[in-house]
Amino acid sequence: MTLTCPETEKNASAPMNYEPNQRRYPRYELDTEVSVTVSGMEKRDMRRGRSLNLNQAGMGGLFVAGWDVGTSVNLEFSVPVSSTLLTVGAVVRSQLGHRYGFEFVDLSLSQQEIITKACTTLGLLQ
Repeated sequence: MTLTCPETEKNASAPMNYEPNQRRYPRYELDTEVSVTVSGMEKRDMRRGRSLNLNQAGMGGLFVAGWDVGTSVNLEFSVPVSSTLLTVGAVVRSQLGHRYGFEFVDLSLSQQEIITKACTTLGLLQ
């Protein structure tokens, strides 16, 4: 007779140190203004908020009014390694009260490099 653990079977391909709620990338604190527009909408529908954190896959922020989970948006924000605002596509992945989590989508190589450099810099400053 063989006994198996459902959790072990479910995560059989996961590394030994796998934790179900483990993040792919570490988060770095980033406090900057974020402008958000729904993809395909004009700039007049822009909403502003504050970022909470940044990682290579996305960012979190605070907004008074927001969007449904799954909404495609464009984010515009500053990072410490660039003198110009960074504009990226994203999808709303989570919402709790006024907190929103965004996952970056369709990043260009240049955008990926800027975000990676920003995360490295923020990691050194924290």
